[in-house]
Amino acid sequence: MQRHFHQKVAVVTGASSGIGRAISIQLAEAGAKLVLAARREGPLQNLAAELSPAEALPCPADVAVPDDVRRLMEQAVKRFGRIDYLFNCACVFKAGGMGGLSMESVRQMMEINYMGTVHCIRAAVPLMRSQGGGHIVTLSSLAGKYPIPGSSAYSASKFAVAGMSNALRRELKPDRIHVTAVYPSFVRSPLLEGHLESVKNTFFYRLTGGYSPEQAAAAILRAVAKKKRDLIIPPFTRLTVPLYGLFPGLVETLIGKLCGGWPSYDEPESAPPRA
Repeated sequence: MQRHFHQKVAVVTGASSGIGRAISIQLAEAGAKLVLAARREGPLQNLAAELSPAEALPCPADVAVPDDVRRLMEQAVKRFGRIDYLFNCACVFKAGGMGGLSMESVRQMMEINYMGTVHCIRAAVPLMRSQGGGHIVTLSSLAGKYPIPGSSAYSASKFAVAGMSNALRRELKPDRIHVTAVYPSFVRSPLLEGHLESVKNTFFYRLTGGYSPEQAAAAILRAVAKKKRDLIIPPFTRLTVPLYGLFPGLVETLIGKLCGGWPSYDEPESAPPRA
């Protein structure tokens, strides 16, 4: 890990908490140069100070705002001269079915989870092409592999990330830009703040809720170092995906029974918390 990432330049969005923060810490330990992005400046400054003496540039940015993303990439190149890795970790989660969520929540999940990733990739790819290559990491979800009741809007955003990642991998191969798509199940993360009571009794949380951001980050960095196409974490959830491909109706029925406990309330017209 240290040999692979030493002196490489990595842009990490969603760096202030959860998987993004854990990835940033582990990259710093491996000797990488970091550009840390998130909406909240305070946590970014604290993280940069924590990572000292590693080189870490905190850059407050909202991935849903194209101008913010453009400035983020410009600052990265101005400071370090290149971008070797782009880790798209910025994400928002809201529990609840499509009919119960406000349109503001539905729209925000798509704008952050999908369009935010699109903005970052579109800004980074020309820079990576000009330098002869790079590596893009996208964070989808197991909810982007098969349907999980009570998460239709979230699943839509993560299916979009998955589809884009698979097509993008072929599009960028001639430019020597690799794409690794990551599909986590539940991870102990601030992403679930405000929703823990809604999801903690579901099968998937009981099965994988003990998986920490640090464990996820270590697995992701190992996969990136090996230039893997994709990664499903935790490891014991990987069999669920081919099973769904073979027996979709049966798996959907089982998931529906095992995922009981998610609310079907009518949400007021307010936005979800963001990570």
